[in-house]
Amino acid sequence: MSKKYIYLENLSKTQIELVNNFNKNSKINYDLCSCEVCHSKDYKTIFNNDRYGIDQKTCCCNQCGFIFSNPRLSKESAKFFYNSNLYRILYDGISENFKEDDLYQNALDELNQYKPVLPKKPNFKNYYDQLYFDFINDQINDYETVLDIGTGRGKKLIDFEFIGKKAEGIEPSKIYNKVHLELGLNSQVGFLDDVKKQYDLVVITQVLEHLTNLNEVVNKLSNITKKYLFIEVPGHKEKLQSIQNAHNFYFSVNTLNHFVLNNKFKLVKIESALDNEDIFAIYKKTEKNGVYIFNYKNEKKIIKKIYKKYLIRYFWNFVLLKILKLPGTEQKIRALYRKIKSYF
Repeated sequence: MSKKYIYLENLSKTQIELVNNFNKNSKINYDLCSCEVCHSKDYKTIFNNDRYGIDQKTCCCNQCGFIFSNPRLSKESAKFFYNSNLYRILYDGISENFKEDDLYQNALDELNQYKPVLPKKPNFKNYYDQLYFDFINDQINDYETVLDIGTGRGKKLIDFEFIGKKAEGIEPSKIYNKVHLELGLNSQVGFLDDVKKQYDLVVITQVLEHLTNLNEVVNKLSNITKKYLFIEVPGHKEKLQSIQNAHNFYFSVNTLNHFVLNNKFKLVKIESALDNEDIFAIYKKTEKNGVYIFNYKNEKKIIKKIYKKYLIRYFWNFVLLKILKLPGTEQKIRALYRKIKSYF
């Protein structure tokens, strides 16, 4: 069966050209990797492209069911991608003719118009922007200092400051950092490795799936939090996540807990939004490493189920619909249906 991922975004002519140029760029390198859950090299490729048409392979570990990009962009190629116009246009929704001054002004205007609200009871039936904030404050209140890793435009800093917390952010984008400074928000340019202080609560939202060497990442997170760690990642439970080359990993509750709970953390609460299945998890720091028993059987069962759903949709979109478009086919199927119906 074709390994083409079918849920493609509708791209403009310019976007398609940028993607094609990226795919043909001989300077883009990829590194083979093994499964970070069970360290196996026994895997199968399930997709050869992502939702934008970028030539990124996605595989599934045959031993434990973990889904990850393999081979994935090398460190230098990933750095090139994240700093490219292609990334900003595809992921940040920036205009194809954008200028850096426009990006700065748009972010500044957005934050100036942003109105924070007090946390309320979280509702996981439908995902909403404040869900992370409601969830955190529904579960814990004994924290004063917060670090937001990959803070982006900075709304989370405003949210936490609104309820009297001391919030800091760390963000790779110099443009967003300039916006933060303009508004008096406390942030610095950098990455996880650049964090030198400890905080009561460390927040990492829609970032973990972009990183590599997850055991090392979680160890670093345990070193910079005094009390709590909040993680939000895209998740899968009943349906397949959207495949995109910027995501190195595709988490379930089981795989996320594997990485965190085998470190110096214990689980406070973990939930999933019912509509998009994003995972929200709060962990509390412990003195010693915990022991989490990975559920291999259940993980492979989940992956088998969601991949089966995908194959059914693939068959409908690329086989049955093409058959139905053949001359005279629809009439024959309707006649067959009437004949079958007459027997009942």
